[in-house]
Amino acid sequence: MTALADFAPPRDRRRAARKAQLWLAAVLTIAAIGSLAIGASGTSLWHALAKIVTGAPLTQLERVVLWDIRLPRLIMGICVGAALAVSGAVMQGLFRNPLADPGLLGVSAGAGLGAIVAIVLGGLLPVAVLTVAGFWLIPLAAFLGGWAATLLLYRVSTRRGRTSVATMLLAGIALGALTGALGGLLI
Repeated sequence: MTALADFAPPRDRRRAARKAQLWLAAVLTIAAIGSLAIGASGTSLWHALAKIVTGAPLTQLERVVLWDIRLPRLIMGICVGAALAVSGAVMQGLFRNPLADPGLLGVSAGAGLGAIVAIVLGGLLPVAVLTVAGFWLIPLAAFLGGWAATLLLYRVSTRRGRTSVATMLLAGIALGALTGALGGLLI
């Protein structure tokens, strides 16, 4: 009897996936409402919604706290979370490994090196560049560092138009160690 149980057809996981999606959507909705309703100021989401429904005007504080601070923060958090989820799923699908992450391929270390270069050597840039880049210099350098690491990794692991996943994985580990060492040297 146990031998037959071992050869049972695989279960259809779509139903379980739909159920999980519904639960996660409910949790996201509850967290979003909580994010809008709870904060350091005494502004209440429920009082603001009651005013909107009755047509009463919102106070300046309510408008600023709810529409200019909490709502953009909520939307940005949802967008960033979705982007991270998609990029993680793509990386795990590419390597056919549920444990794959950007740290494994050296992308994170390349981004870290870019940020370190901007911090350590940013003062050597011309004033015009610093004026234009301003606050965005370090995030831009981190993005460019991660992008350069990705391009280098792709170039190393591609031969005759074919990309080897094993070579990419090994080269990524080496690239991560190299960029980490260069970052340590600059620090």
